[in-house]
Amino acid sequence: MTRFHPSKTAYYALMSVISSSVYANMDNAKPSVYAGSSLQQFAAQDALATIERLPSFTLIEQIGERGLGGSSANILLNGMEIRVKSGSVSEYLKQLPVDQIVALEVYLSHHPFPSLKQYNQVVNIIRNEKNNAYNWQLGRAINASTSTGITALAGFVLPKGQWTHSGHLQVQNQPFKSTSQGQLFASDNTPEEKSEETFKEQSERITLSLTSHKTFQDGALTLNVQAVKDNLQSQYEWLYRTPTSPSDVESAFSQERDKTNTSEMSIDRQWQGQRWSTQLTGYYSKQKNELHMLDGLSAQLSTPSFTQYKRTDERVIRLMVNDAVSEYGLEASINRVNANTLLPEEQLHSTIKELSFEPFAAFTWSLSPKWRLHSKLAAEQATLSTNSNKSEDIQHLIAKPLVRLNYDATKSTQFTTTLKHEVEQLDFSLFLPELNAGFDRLQFGNLEIKPMQYTELALQIDIEEGERWRFNVKPFYQWQKDVHEYQQDNRGESIVENAGDAALWGLDGAVNLDLSSWINNSQLNLDYSYRDASYRDALTGKRAINGTVPHRASVQFRQSFNRFSWSAEISSGDSYREYYPDEQFIESGSLQLTLQAQLQVSQRVKLNLKASPLTSRYEYRRLYYNASRANAISAVETIYERVPPEFAFTLSGSW
Repeated sequence: MTRFHPSKTAYYALMSVISSSVYANMDNAKPSVYAGSSLQQFAAQDALATIERLPSFTLIEQIGERGLGGSSANILLNGMEIRVKSGSVSEYLKQLPVDQIVALEVYLSHHPFPSLKQYNQVVNIIRNEKNNAYNWQLGRAINASTSTGITALAGFVLPKGQWTHSGHLQVQNQPFKSTSQGQLFASDNTPEEKSEETFKEQSERITLSLTSHKTFQDGALTLNVQAVKDNLQSQYEWLYRTPTSPSDVESAFSQERDKTNTSEMSIDRQWQGQRWSTQLTGYYSKQKNELHMLDGLSAQLSTPSFTQYKRTDERVIRLMVNDAVSEYGLEASINRVNANTLLPEEQLHSTIKELSFEPFAAFTWSLSPKWRLHSKLAAEQATLSTNSNKSEDIQHLIAKPLVRLNYDATKSTQFTTTLKHEVEQLDFSLFLPELNAGFDRLQFGNLEIKPMQYTELALQIDIEEGERWRFNVKPFYQWQKDVHEYQQDNRGESIVENAGDAALWGLDGAVNLDLSSWINNSQLNLDYSYRDASYRDALTGKRAINGTVPHRASVQFRQSFNRFSWSAEISSGDSYREYYPDEQFIESGSLQLTLQAQLQVSQRVKLNLKASPLTSRYEYRRLYYNASRANAISAVETIYERVPPEFAFTLSGSW
């Protein structure tokens, strides 16, 4: 299936050559191409909305992980990876207007981009970089609590000779408010207390991003600089009443101020020879964070309960060489975190430094016209130094093999079998103390925790029946080692520790149906995921892994016309459990309805309307135990939270 628009043939062909010239054509992968009218059918304002509406494609991004190989997405921009770690690729795509997109190359089974061989599906965005282009966006959001949010964005693309400069400035101010009703019961189900909670949050973000791209005869060069300033303020107010004295009201107050400044820069150079291509990437980022939390009976009577100053630095370099069937590379990174935490009765200083190396080699073979084999072997070696009482550094050397077998059964049916071993990167926040004000949980850091590993076997089936329907399903099984669970340390405090082995069985599926035969220009999309985890708890026996969401589903109906489109989506609220040493926490979310419409006001101006979520309620249950979960329940607390609907109006344009 190839969609094309004749008026853009010349430019699209040129950009396709540029975007793929740095890669060897190792597998004759032919993408589905959306351009012109086939691109406009998605009726989207930005690149993210367009990609989310692509049939049978799933956007995958690894956010916040250190290094480059573990922090990527299955999206390319003119054949180059998008280097934005201070935010996310999704945020970057949301700031790229669809008017600047010439075409989308969609690879659903295999693709010719060696740096993204860990992904089976890839989308390459061909952006128009031939002429000067400017774009803007103004948005306003209003919810039932009268809070208003504002978004403003200005962007540009300026070609100068062999260089193309692009960038954007975005300012966001997003408020949030919810109310909750709670009740506490004793072990014999006797009411002990009623509570009312009001939660307010104000999120402010300023993002400045600049990118310069140059194309050479032998490759390409990309320079990227981004700065992000975040200011988050949240506030809890509680009122408590007892059944015996409902007129007597006690109050409590908690406030949080979280400020983060992040700056990052990257350089990406690619060379293409007659046989071999080379890619050299460098990345640097620094982040400063201040967190202040206050508790008390009111805003005037509150005192500091938790203060943390944190600085994070990251330096990465990666070299990769590849030809038509193989690739070799090395990635090295240095990461450092310094944090000072002030508690009411003590002060904690934490220093974490990580030095890691990861050499890797990969090979791709075409066994026959229908069979394709890809294998990769990486060896992750990391040395972690902390200011713990242990004199020795924490070291690990772990092999990470991957084998993927593709079988093109027919022109419309593909099977992909994958066997791999992965290491979940350690989140540095596990080493540092944390305080959850909303649920009054103080979490101490663990300076001796090891990364979780897992071996996964997966089968993906993709079926496409022309334009009428598409179906893909992916069952998988994981054998997990050194899983992370909440435990008690020798001081009786709650920390996250390695807790043995576990197993996870899952399934992801999607169905895309073209309903145009019954309803003009309409489409129905269904997505579903299932998870079932098994872990043997030392306190209570077999149970699920912390945070496992058993079921997640969504149904979206979309209809498009020449100048107007609309969609309705119903998604299930997440329901999961978390297990603490002396508590079990259960969250249940209701069905959520989202309505969205877009109107082409003029040739260069669009209006987007969104109402979300129209039905959003959450139930939280906290089961308290005597000393630990191995004993009887001492109390049960139930909290019902309601999130008011929000109505957003966004005008966007370009010239």
